[in-house]
Amino acid sequence: MDNNIRVKIDEILEEICKINDLTAKADILTYMERQAAFQLWQLEEDLRVDHNMKDF
Repeated sequence: MDNNIRVKIDEILEEICKINDLTAKADILTYMERQAAFQLWQLEEDLRVDHNMKDF
């Protein structure tokens, strides 16, 4: 993983840890989880398409 991305993720998580409102914190983390899941799904779909193209 690119170290710059890792640093940015860590910085975001540090900011989230500073939030005292637990509802807001849960909302933010849920949003991040959904976004990450979508990105992972998109990547897996791209990999499937790429793999299928190689089969032809």
